[in-house]
Amino acid sequence: MNSSKTLLIIGGGIVGISIAREAALRRYFKRITIIEKEKELGLHASSRNSGVIHAGFYYAPNTSKALFCSEANNLLRNYCIEKNVEVKKSGKVVVCNDKNDVKIIDELYQRGINNSAKIFLFKEGKLSNYEPLALTREQFIWSPNTWSANPRNLIKVIKKELIELNVKIVLNRKIVSQRKNTLIDSENNKYHYDFLINAAGAHSLKIAQLFNIENDFALLPFRGMYLKSKKKVNSFKRHIYPVPDIRQPFLGIHTTLSSDGYLKLGPTAIPVLSPENYNNFSGIDLDYLPNILINQTKLFLNNSFGYRDLAFRELKNLRKKNIIASAQKLTKLKLFESDFEWYSPGIRAQLFNKKSGKLAMDFVNIKNSNQYHILNSISPAWTCSFKTADFVVNDILGLIK
Repeated sequence: MNSSKTLLIIGGGIVGISIAREAALRRYFKRITIIEKEKELGLHASSRNSGVIHAGFYYAPNTSKALFCSEANNLLRNYCIEKNVEVKKSGKVVVCNDKNDVKIIDELYQRGINNSAKIFLFKEGKLSNYEPLALTREQFIWSPNTWSANPRNLIKVIKKELIELNVKIVLNRKIVSQRKNTLIDSENNKYHYDFLINAAGAHSLKIAQLFNIENDFALLPFRGMYLKSKKKVNSFKRHIYPVPDIRQPFLGIHTTLSSDGYLKLGPTAIPVLSPENYNNFSGIDLDYLPNILINQTKLFLNNSFGYRDLAFRELKNLRKKNIIASAQKLTKLKLFESDFEWYSPGIRAQLFNKKSGKLAMDFVNIKNSNQYHILNSISPAWTCSFKTADFVVNDILGLIK
């Protein structure tokens, strides 16, 4: 059904463009426009990630992550196959390093069952049938649907589809203010809308603040750094992940096989000073810096959710040898620093709740009149992009009608 209404989406990352695609396929809006502050779509977290398509067993039941990820995994894998996006059908093993891991892996397995993920829990003796180079203690998880895809290739394919669907893409335009049903960018261009979706990723909280959206969240960014093999690797068959600390949203240093056959080690979770602080002191945004520093200091002093312990542990990963050492615990194959180089880092735009002092462990969506704000769009947001799009478009059409 066509209408005269217009849809405006702030943010041209994977979530924003997936929503634009889904909305265009529904053929309800007269015009759909994406506004992106960069020169191209998906230049930040959407293309600076591992490319792993997660299966959905890490997430606490009844969260959006848990409810979305299994179906989202199938949607994204099928789309990649249909559109010839480069993929590696590797699957993943999750291995135990110590006795505590054995207890947690049982919890992960049960979460996977509850979340409808395709998942298997096997005894140690079967590990060689799946990844002969992996090491575990007592048990391991086998996840056949944890693949890799090429994030940049995926974005190009979706962009081509958006153009065919007559979605307007406006680049190099940063939104700086708003008034009733109108956005204003840094060049004083104005954009009218009937319905607005804020999918600005790391900057979504800041955009929400332009609309005086009240919430208890603050930005707490972490840098995910990777090492990538200098040559293609044929020895590994699967991704190898450790059992994570399920109290936190980070998965620990792991080995992943990229869609084009390279081995990546990482990512780190190093506290940084801005949502685009990719390297040392570059990319620091003075608009963000004071609040982030204040919040980091408070969390560090109080060791809220183990933040101080995490910071000390992760800062060690600024050195190659420490990432190698963590990855070495997962595999019997000897890893050498000389075989790896630093790869393009990404930023996890993590939110934490100032009231509770805890990390936001789930996606956060805030509806306000004719606005829809998508906050805390962190892993597995890339995997969940098509399912998120379906959910959000259903939601906003319900609001409009």
